[in-house]
Amino acid sequence: MSAGGTAVLVNRSFVGLAPLFARAVVASIEECHANGLDAFVFETLRSNALAAVYYARGRPPSHEYPEPVTNAPDASWSWHGYGLAVDVISASKEWDAGDAWFTQVAAIFATHGCDWGGTWKHPDRPHFQWGRCRPSPSIISRRLHAEGHIQDVWRLVRAA
Repeated sequence: MSAGGTAVLVNRSFVGLAPLFARAVVASIEECHANGLDAFVFETLRSNALAAVYYARGRPPSHEYPEPVTNAPDASWSWHGYGLAVDVISASKEWDAGDAWFTQVAAIFATHGCDWGGTWKHPDRPHFQWGRCRPSPSIISRRLHAEGHIQDVWRLVRAA
């Protein structure tokens, strides 16, 4: 699926996720389904091309995107670029599942060691990331990302 009409595709494969994080996501989704929540992983590992598409949204402001969607100019600025974050939405209601639905999903993800973007200063309700990560990647992590050493970052946050 494309990212809102762009030619850049959204990645939904779990292959690029850190192993322990991938297990946590699978267990969380299974538990959501067991509890009647139609949780669906919309996006996993984010490419630089897709990060650029998201970064451009809201710059300049438009009717559809009156504010910037993200402050991450490339994949190294978001845990999505490291395989340490996913976006989860409702299979039936997509992003419009409501606060109660996202809060229930977040509670399940928390039991599997994941943090939720819904509690941030600028909430990102679909965003779930490995709980041992800082809110955003550090300078060291971004350098390792640039050098192609993402698995070293996984080891640093104990997700390998």
